[in-house]
Amino acid sequence: MPSVSIDRIIDFAPDTVWAVLADFGAFREWAMGGEGSIKVEGDGPGMVRLLDVPGMGEIAERLDKADGDNHHLVYSLFHGNPLGMARYTANVHLSPEAGGKCKVSWHGEFDAMPDADPATVGENLRGSYNGMTDALAAYLAAK
Repeated sequence: MPSVSIDRIIDFAPDTVWAVLADFGAFREWAMGGEGSIKVEGDGPGMVRLLDVPGMGEIAERLDKADGDNHHLVYSLFHGNPLGMARYTANVHLSPEAGGKCKVSWHGEFDAMPDADPATVGENLRGSYNGMTDALAAYLAAK
């Protein structure tokens, strides 16, 4: 199964970043710049966010794990095919860095759609992780 990982350091403490990431239903505000739409069903692990993402269409993701003590979030795709993925699980982990900074570590495993090139899907996912990290840092800087 193909996978993609990135590590990025941003200028915010892990607790500050976690407060945004752990709010699974706030994804539209920080990652999508308020565009598209989001509907949330449930609360905590097992909750679902239904997204209508410009350029990607409708997707649904389930929160599988939210470990605040270790700043570790896991979610999985169960509807839609963003970036050419048929199946997808994401792990994001935050760890402290010197100077009050935070390392944001993304790891995703996916199966590509039958007509999609796994290498291209992986590169697109890597770009998505970098874009989400940039958006997260920009959102926190604007607060």
